[in-house]
Amino acid sequence: MPSSPSADRLLEFKTIVEAGSISQAADLLNLTRPTLSRRLSELEAALHQRLLQRTTRELFLTPAGRELYIRAERVAADVEAAWLAMLQRDGEPRGPLRISVPESEFAAAPLFTDFAAEFPMVELDIVVTNQRTDLRAAGIDVALVFGEINDPSLIAKTIFSSKEWPMATKGYLAENGTPKSPQTLIEHRCIVLRDSDGVPQLRWPMALGESVKVHPHMITASFRLMEQAVCAGLGIGLLPESTLEKNPDLVALFPDEVVQESQLKLVYVEREYQQPQVRAFIDRSNTYWKEWLNSW
Repeated sequence: MPSSPSADRLLEFKTIVEAGSISQAADLLNLTRPTLSRRLSELEAALHQRLLQRTTRELFLTPAGRELYIRAERVAADVEAAWLAMLQRDGEPRGPLRISVPESEFAAAPLFTDFAAEFPMVELDIVVTNQRTDLRAAGIDVALVFGEINDPSLIAKTIFSSKEWPMATKGYLAENGTPKSPQTLIEHRCIVLRDSDGVPQLRWPMALGESVKVHPHMITASFRLMEQAVCAGLGIGLLPESTLEKNPDLVALFPDEVVQESQLKLVYVEREYQQPQVRAFIDRSNTYWKEWLNSW
């Protein structure tokens, strides 16, 4: 089996991308341009992937190059954090911390601003996405995720669990009639959420393990938009019981028959050496999210 390229090639590739040219990167690395260009070509040959598209003036990352660069960023950050930890040994959180959250409202939460103020040497990078992400490939340290986690190498802590029922406003039901049974939901306009894989949820789960088909009037990957559409009387949507408590204009439909349980989980990669900034964020998140979601 052929040997893999060394980590040095990975860091050289990162330098080329950030410098924007092989010549400038060669100067930063104290190498000649022909040497660095040859090493890049050898790296591409070893990986059987074109990493950069080259013109006379610019370099452009290919999809494979973009993925490798993200991984190279994480390797470089881990190396730097390891040296700092050994040199300082003070456990002070510092360095990059990339966090994935499912909605922009999560990114705006005071948790992040308070954390940034408490740990000024941590470089926060908050990624907002509803798509299920490969934490390692994306260089994510901690992710907030709705749904099940099937990767046994990831640690997942449930921080919130909620039941969701079909709901509609009194105005919508007065204008369109109240469904007589779960099966008649197909006759109504429904506001449908896309799952973490981008697939519209066209069947809603029932308590006994079956599902009922619905007709989408609107499909969105944003829970907030779905919630606002239902509360605006545009249709029926699966909303958490906490929403019903806060909005007296909403009516729960078939809560004993059509029900979905959603869990928000704090997910991170299991590592023998967990960086101080990751550990600090996890510690503060556990308490914060429970309090925040109870008031949501």
